[in-house]
Amino acid sequence: MSDFKRQHPVAALSRAFGLIRGNIVTIIVFLFVGAQSESFSFLWWTLGGFAFLLIVGFANWWRFLYKVEDGLIHIKSGIFVRKNLYLTKDRIQVIDITAGIIQRIFGLVQLDIQTAGASSRAASIEAITRDRAEAINRLLRRKREDSGEEDNDGAEFEIEDDIKQTISLPNKELLIAASTSGSFGIALSVIGTVFSQIEPLISESQFYDYLYSILPSQTDTMFYIALIAGFIVFAWLLSFFGTLFNYGNFSLEIKEKEIVISRGIFEKKRSTVPFNRIQAIHISEGIIRQPLGYASIHLESAAGYGDDRGTGSILFFPLIKRKRILSLLDEVLPDYQKELAALKPPNRSLRRYIFRSTFLVTAVTAGVWWWFDLNVLMWIFPILAIIWGWLKYNDTALGWGDDILVLQSRNLSKSTAYIKKKRVQDASISQSPFQRYRNLCSVQVYVASGDRGKSFNVRDVELEDGLTVLEQIRIEGVNTTIDESLESETERQVIQLPGWA
Repeated sequence: MSDFKRQHPVAALSRAFGLIRGNIVTIIVFLFVGAQSESFSFLWWTLGGFAFLLIVGFANWWRFLYKVEDGLIHIKSGIFVRKNLYLTKDRIQVIDITAGIIQRIFGLVQLDIQTAGASSRAASIEAITRDRAEAINRLLRRKREDSGEEDNDGAEFEIEDDIKQTISLPNKELLIAASTSGSFGIALSVIGTVFSQIEPLISESQFYDYLYSILPSQTDTMFYIALIAGFIVFAWLLSFFGTLFNYGNFSLEIKEKEIVISRGIFEKKRSTVPFNRIQAIHISEGIIRQPLGYASIHLESAAGYGDDRGTGSILFFPLIKRKRILSLLDEVLPDYQKELAALKPPNRSLRRYIFRSTFLVTAVTAGVWWWFDLNVLMWIFPILAIIWGWLKYNDTALGWGDDILVLQSRNLSKSTAYIKKKRVQDASISQSPFQRYRNLCSVQVYVASGDRGKSFNVRDVELEDGLTVLEQIRIEGVNTTIDESLESETERQVIQLPGWA
């Protein structure tokens, strides 16, 4: 493969659809403006926009060249500004072969290359045959193996590991995950944005009159209730099918030194996570899923293994019964201590949790109730805020074992994070004036994850407990921030984490 080659021509179409997906809101506004123009028909706006995107996609395909030679991949790209990218074998960490909708139609695959020091892909060849992708994969990996080199963590580079175990997501859990997806709020906001742009067009049509005529009670109140209900149902359907398509055919392949996570019905995606790159395990129990006894598991990975947004956070298992979490982790990550004693915040912290949860809600409720003279039932919101504050206090805990930290807290979802002490990048405790008066502190722990890192924290715990955690981390040789003037003397409340039994 010493000569430069082009991708399959379908890469032009793939790039055009990629531009559409990345700029969907702009395109919708563009089409809406075209629809309102009397001098330029809506059809011409639509055809012109798609023709432009196809021309850009074709130009990108024509100007994209690649070759593999002597353990180095050289990529030329760029329409007007020419870019030369050189990736050497010693910097390549992961080579993933995936297939999106367009690639699968034409029997092609996409080759994504990730390098050390970048959580998102460093290079991507969007449309080549599977045989050629496998050949590139073998060339780069064989070169690395023959040289006897090691990666930054000292782990030998392997061509392929035998699959020790494969774990799939049952259809029942997939349907529950889709029904309770947290992307519902995102879908609702997107629908609201799109509706605000096309609402004048709808107003000029007969849609409102038709909706008003089919309501059982033809009143303005019923009209707005039906409109809001329609938004909610449509957003839920988008969230449901989006999750279903994203996580259908989900599977975990457990190998000797890495985990391969595959998912997707129409667009196949695969993430490869070496065990020596895992920084933390993060279990999230959503506000809807927790009462049903379900949670999702995430992995925080070092640079080079994150998602396309560069966060370094990977969904390890979309939905799982809480009682099965420990057994799954024992199978995949047996070196993590899963159950240990932890300390809760003291009783005097409860008032702070309730105050933070209720102050703003109570102030807004009081103002709206007084100004608009509304029903006294509005005061149910401060009562719910009090309950929410108590839940946040009750779900906060801080624990440590021989080589691990566990931090449990709640915002909207209940979060439980397992962090190896040797993986901690930075740790600190902080005190506000009110916390200092109460002899409390907040503990924050950072791990390497993607481009920006990931932090976990607990609030209003005993100062002495926070200092103990920092000392535990200091033993592992990690620099921490400690205010030597801080002192404490308080009671203890010990619980057993994670408490899913």
